[in-house]
Amino acid sequence: MRDEIRRQLMEKAETEYRDFSASLIPESKPLLGVRLPILRVMAKEFVKTTDWQLEIDSYEGEYEDVYFEEVMLRGIIIGYGTQKKKPELVLKWLKDFIPHIDNWSVCDSFCNSFTFAAANRELVWEFLQPYLFSMKEFEVRVAVILLLNQYLKYDKNGKKMSRKRVISMTDVVTDTSKENQENYPYLERILVALNREFAQGYYAQMAAAWTTAEAFVTFPYETMQMLQNDCKMDNWTYNKTLQKICESKNPDTEVKQMIKAMKRI
Repeated sequence: MRDEIRRQLMEKAETEYRDFSASLIPESKPLLGVRLPILRVMAKEFVKTTDWQLEIDSYEGEYEDVYFEEVMLRGIIIGYGTQKKKPELVLKWLKDFIPHIDNWSVCDSFCNSFTFAAANRELVWEFLQPYLFSMKEFEVRVAVILLLNQYLKYDKNGKKMSRKRVISMTDVVTDTSKENQENYPYLERILVALNREFAQGYYAQMAAAWTTAEAFVTFPYETMQMLQNDCKMDNWTYNKTLQKICESKNPDTEVKQMIKAMKRI
């Protein structure tokens, strides 16, 4: 099975795409150059037609992944294939997979596909707590990006809230905390988890800044309260959050001016 997977990956590899991607993911395993949409198609096919659980379980020794695309494919298979599996099995696969995530690309693609969390949010939330507060850079990034992709904007009924198209000062100062606390049960907990120093490394800091900025363009009042009132973020993550908010098209000019004035020197 492993040899067949590797053969298919090599057949679908593109040299130019490999060279381009290598410059964006310098910390990864060697790349073959297989595009992400192709990996997603492969993952869906494996989930439908193979005993993929045996493949997921074969991590160590001679079966260890060699190429970036093998790790990525494994992550996407876990994401697509675990939606209706027993929780104890899924959490085992997740625990086994996380140590193999060593770059932002695998992390973010996996977190986007791991929809098991949508039906098991409280279970996965508890599972993620040690990773959220780990001192390992990519353990933190995985946990934070999962909160961004699978928790932040979902209401108590699982419906996803869209960004506000325009964020004005009225949105920033109008207290919506009571309403949102009832409808978005993870919002407050996410902001508490983000309100701390991120000393694990660049990719953990960027994940925290990105997630906080996304929180702002969806829940401006609550996020502003966190940023303004004794915010415990380290200066780099805090300032990067402000930068990413200002890079968004959603806040109006007045809001962006206020955000820029909050920068720490």
